[in-house]
Amino acid sequence: MNFLKNLFYPKTIQTGIVFIVEDNAAYAKMLDFYIRAHFPSIKQVKIFPVGETCLPELGQNPDLIIIDYFLNSRYPDAETGLQIIQQIRQQKPELNIIVLSGQSDVQVVIDAVKKYQCSYVKKDDEAFGRIGDIMEELNH
Repeated sequence: MNFLKNLFYPKTIQTGIVFIVEDNAAYAKMLDFYIRAHFPSIKQVKIFPVGETCLPELGQNPDLIIIDYFLNSRYPDAETGLQIIQQIRQQKPELNIIVLSGQSDVQVVIDAVKKYQCSYVKKDDEAFGRIGDIMEELNH
């Protein structure tokens, strides 16, 4: 898993805050439950249904943001995950970000992830485990 460290800036868990930006409320709650169950050092998990609501909260200095690639499926006027990542990088260039997506054209996501120095996790049955692996890397 050392390759994961190269995708992130060398920031480790410090504040114990994780943001989940996901428009599927049930999926976000399941991910929240997984994180709380497997990472007792995490003090707070905040869920945002769209990225625009996450941006004003960046002053809380989350250790990690897990953001869906498509955030406009439920809210058609919402910005996409990549548009939000661009804005996050302007405010907090060192922040650890995981892009979570079921996007069928994986190359589009990978190119964007490289450009914005994020990690990518495919939204499938193994997604939570891969997110957990990345979080373990951040704890070291």
